[in-house]
Amino acid sequence: SEPALAVELSADQLDHALQAIANFVDLKTPFMLGHSVAVASLAQEAGRRLRLPPDQVVMLRQAGFVHGFGRLGVSNSIWDRPGPLSAGEWERVRLYPYLTERMLRQSAALAPLGDIAVQVRERLDGSGYPRGLSGASIPMLARVLGAADMYASMREPRPYRPARSAEEAAAEMRAEVRAGRLDGAAADAVLG
Repeated sequence: SEPALAVELSADQLDHALQAIANFVDLKTPFMLGHSVAVASLAQEAGRRLRLPPDQVVMLRQAGFVHGFGRLGVSNSIWDRPGPLSAGEWERVRLYPYLTERMLRQSAALAPLGDIAVQVRERLDGSGYPRGLSGASIPMLARVLGAADMYASMREPRPYRPARSAEEAAAEMRAEVRAGRLDGAAADAVLG
């Protein structure tokens, strides 16, 4: 409540601050190093390819930076597990987008990014998480962010699998589009 303690960031400073925090969050596990910046870059370029308005392209980039903040609320023993997760561990993983949204809700300025980031794992057929949204309930910005996150994740190694090649990741994304889980325009923009 002390006005002298308030700090206002320019748009450029906000981007740098969000990227710095994203890099810090990604340090939680070696398998995530650089993930948020990669998602932000892919989402931004996909937004441009889709000819989204400039303010939405900025939101996509910033949502890419913050989409994984909720990973801090999930134990490294889960993130770094080389084998299958138990049902309880899988439920913890499914909470991370919700935790991201809750973190960002603490700031009126960041809450709109949380509204996009919480949907990063939603799928058009309703099979995603945390809310099981489907179809038109998932806005285009969240569809693009989800496609960017999916591609970046597949291209990175995980404790339970090696990184996939660009061709393998593209083929898997196209299969997700055919299965009705991923938006075709968003996937094409990311792959482009």
